[in-house]
Amino acid sequence: MRARIAFLALLLCAGGAAQAETRNEFWPEFDAYLKMSDRARLFLLASMTSASERHNAAGVTAYQDAELGAHLDITLTPIFRPALMNADWERDRYLWMRVGYARLGAVRDSPDSSDENRGIVELNARNPLPPATWIFGRFRWEARDVEGQHSNRYRIRLGVEHEVTWFERVAVPYVTAETYYDTRYDQWSRQEYKIGAEIAVDDRWRIEPYFARRNDQRSEPAHVNAIGLALKYYR
Repeated sequence: MRARIAFLALLLCAGGAAQAETRNEFWPEFDAYLKMSDRARLFLLASMTSASERHNAAGVTAYQDAELGAHLDITLTPIFRPALMNADWERDRYLWMRVGYARLGAVRDSPDSSDENRGIVELNARNPLPPATWIFGRFRWEARDVEGQHSNRYRIRLGVEHEVTWFERVAVPYVTAETYYDTRYDQWSRQEYKIGAEIAVDDRWRIEPYFARRNDQRSEPAHVNAIGLALKYYR
């Protein structure tokens, strides 16, 4: 009898520990893509991370982080595919790069929040896999200043997407996997997986709901489940 009670107590403790190691978050985001020429555009970003954690003794702790960013996107002219000159080059062209800056900080004070200035350089590549399917990849370098401490982070992402027509709307379901290398720890310390879809509302507006799973060997909690919703404007 005592052994059964001890076993049940162990299961309850393990279940509570597993729950404490995983946090549920909401990631709302607004993106604006402003065309400057056939080869360049301005990308503006405003996003937020919202989460709450329940603690047995301390009750509920809530926090919110925000990110604001401005970026310049540059694409190569598709010399061998002139039909793509006026296409959605983020999706249809083979190679483009992004240079930008982002500022991150706490909306609501929390021990998990920190102020960060981030310089960004990334290279994006895509390749068609018929029919209406693309495989894509991204290499991203982030020069980070977190509370006065400089570090670099390198991110590699791979994904697949497929264009479909859904209720007379063009939708692009996708899956991605991304890994992060952080020079503060000299290791690949984070992995992130996403599944979602970008849905065209009209010629200028798109919405992108998705689910993300993040595993981080250097953060508390070590696991994050997130529901994201991005609103995108194109001009």
